[in-house]
Amino acid sequence: MIKVQATINGIISKPATIRVSGDGNKFIGFLVKLSVPGSRNNMPGKELSISVSKDGEESELPSLAAGTRIEATGTLTFRKTGDNLYFNFHADTVNLSPESSKDAIEGTMEFKGTVGKGVDEKTDKKDRKYVSFSAYSTEKSGDALQFTWVRFIKFDYVKEAFLEAKAKIHATGKLTVSAYNGRIDLDCRLEEVKPWERQPFPQTKDNENPPF
Repeated sequence: MIKVQATINGIISKPATIRVSGDGNKFIGFLVKLSVPGSRNNMPGKELSISVSKDGEESELPSLAAGTRIEATGTLTFRKTGDNLYFNFHADTVNLSPESSKDAIEGTMEFKGTVGKGVDEKTDKKDRKYVSFSAYSTEKSGDALQFTWVRFIKFDYVKEAFLEAKAKIHATGKLTVSAYNGRIDLDCRLEEVKPWERQPFPQTKDNENPPF
C-alpha cells in the first residue's frame, strides 16, 4: 500500500466531465499534466498525466477547462500495470488561482511493503549514521501481483535489527518524484519506519515469488 497526502500544481489537459463510479455515485473527473525533474543534474525530466477525481456538481465544469492551471490538495495513489505506473489523485480542494505557476507534486507518503535485497548502512561527512534501501509495495491486479518500488533514505539513524532484507515495514516520510532515463522514480526521505505484519495474498502461479 502506498498513499500520499499530497499537493499537486499543474495544468488541466483534459476538461472535466461528470462520471459515475461503480457504486453509482457521481463525481467530477479530469486530467492534469505536470513535469517532474530529472533525478540527476543535466538529466531530462518527464511529463506526468494525473487522473484527478473530486466530489462536485455539473455547475463546476466550466471552471475546470483545459489549459487552466490549478493547485490541488488531496490523496495520491498509484496503480502499476506491467511497466507502467499510473497516478490517481482524489482532490479535497482545488485552487483555480494558485500563487505559483511552477509544476509540483509533493507530500507525505505512507508505505506498507517489503524491503528488497538489503539495507545499506553509511556515514556522512559529519560522522552521522544513515541508511538507504529500496522496498516494494504489492497490489493485486486480477490474478497477478504488481510491485511498485520506492527508494528510501533516513538520515541521522542507526539501523534497527528488524530493518533487513525481506522485512515487512510500515514507513512514512516525504515523497519525491523524479525521472531517470525516461522512467519515473519514487523516493522517500523517511521520518519513521517500523515493523509491519502483512496479511498474505492467496498464492497463485503469478505471485509465488518476490520481484528480485
